[in-house]
Amino acid sequence: MKYQEFIENVKDYISSQLNNGQKVVINPVTKNNGIIYDGLFIVDPILNVSPTIYLNSYYHRYLSGVSMEDIYDDILNAYRTNLPKQDFDVSVFTDFSKAESRIVMKLINQKRNEALLQDVPHISYLDLAIVFVCSVTEFLHEYATILIHNQHLSLWDISQEKLYQIAMNNTPKLLPYEFESMEHILKEMTNQKFPWLDEIQMYVLTNRLKIHGACCLVYPGLLEMLSEKLDSDLVIIPSSIHEVLIIPERTTRNKYSFCEFEDMIHEVNDTQLSDDEILGDHAYLYKRDTGILQF
Repeated sequence: MKYQEFIENVKDYISSQLNNGQKVVINPVTKNNGIIYDGLFIVDPILNVSPTIYLNSYYHRYLSGVSMEDIYDDILNAYRTNLPKQDFDVSVFTDFSKAESRIVMKLINQKRNEALLQDVPHISYLDLAIVFVCSVTEFLHEYATILIHNQHLSLWDISQEKLYQIAMNNTPKLLPYEFESMEHILKEMTNQKFPWLDEIQMYVLTNRLKIHGACCLVYPGLLEMLSEKLDSDLVIIPSSIHEVLIIPERTTRNKYSFCEFEDMIHEVNDTQLSDDEILGDHAYLYKRDTGILQF
């Protein structure tokens, strides 16, 4: 079955299971790095919000042998599980006095998001960009956000500089960093030892939700503090938008070159990440004597 036929079959079946004036709508949704997914929405006349169910991954499951009946059931279960119990209070976003405390930052790749960056306030950061979102949840187990566009600055009557100041203040508080050794993380996951970690120290930097945790890189004073803690300059690997790897530079001397690190980044980007999770293509070096991050 071709993809378009798959989409039509899903739409027809889900529509047949609805009632009370509900309607299925499928629209393209642009994600990070310009990746476009087909999002299924169930429009309900008594609710102003609906979970978005991306169909592309379901099609890959179909191609791998999962039956259409199971896919239909999974889509309906995903909808019911994530369906809000009440209307979304739009004033959480439209009213700046309510939105201000919810504004945070995230890091994305500049080159892969050139079109998006023409329409959103952003701050260049090496080959990356800091963009801004407003959380519409309470920073607990969920993390749903609305991307802030240039038009929203006009709506709120604030400048990009003010937006940046707010986000720089909020983000470390609402999404505090987590910093753990790779050895500890792997041991907890597998209860095994990894001898190669005896040769090179490696740490994972993310936030407590482990969502868009790479943004911890820009937290004020954090890299300086980590470089002092590890007593070294820092090699930083942008493993995804959700985390970065940090390696004390002193442990890499005569073992790994920057070219080898960048080969590793390209391989991970090509084979381990979905396209919308890719952050960068370069390794970075934080020099603690100057406080400068470079690539």
